[in-house]
Amino acid sequence: MKPEKNPLEAFLDTQFWLGLKMGINYTQAFPETRNTGFSPINYSADTLQKSYNDFALPGAHMGLEMNFYHRGFSVSFQPAYKRSNYKYNSLLAWSGDNSGNRFETRYDIVQRLDLIELPLMIKYDVIRSGKIRPFVMLGGFNTRILAAQKEVEITQIDYSSGNPLMSDGGSTSLGVKDAFKAFSGVAGGVGLNLDYWNIRTVFEINYKRSLTSATQPNVQQNELASLGETNDEVFLRDFNVSLSFVFPFRFIDSQFKAY
Repeated sequence: MKPEKNPLEAFLDTQFWLGLKMGINYTQAFPETRNTGFSPINYSADTLQKSYNDFALPGAHMGLEMNFYHRGFSVSFQPAYKRSNYKYNSLLAWSGDNSGNRFETRYDIVQRLDLIELPLMIKYDVIRSGKIRPFVMLGGFNTRILAAQKEVEITQIDYSSGNPLMSDGGSTSLGVKDAFKAFSGVAGGVGLNLDYWNIRTVFEINYKRSLTSATQPNVQQNELASLGETNDEVFLRDFNVSLSFVFPFRFIDSQFKAY
């Protein structure tokens, strides 16, 4: 005869959780197609390619976590506001007939994106009992762009004196929302649930990879366009570390009575 299931375990087989989620993220911008605002005639356009700094700047996110749990599996919807940051630099050079007739302009650029992210994840509890429950997860996400800001530091380098002479070319900050578009992708990660009282703390690390480009093709309508600055076709990848505090819709007292 099959033993009767513990009433507490049976009650906890199905549960709804709702709470707040927050964390930090680091973004890599991967250029699928490289673009330049100039078409050089006496040197290769490859020298104008941008150099990207991978996972160099922290961002942040905050939102809700809504979970439906049943027998080890959870469907988790996690809408959030997210700030993603990445940086790159580009170098433009003008040269004359001899090596001394050379002038360079370097652009160090920080790109900030504010977006609404809509992930839907499937989680599986590796351990289904006890107060500490590790899990793995897999899913996808979609985004909506709220704002985009490009911050530019300009450095000018003059070689006419024989030694490089560097000078500050100023800085500027530009709104470039029209240069970006909604994108979607896949995600996966691991995490840990810690249960105490009627609260669950969720710690998770995940990796997200866009499957569609985040940038609009050939859109760079700002004062940098005349200087040759234009977006590459960029796909975003990021690591996210998050902490959530969620509460059950169904909970029990010391006598295992459902409320």
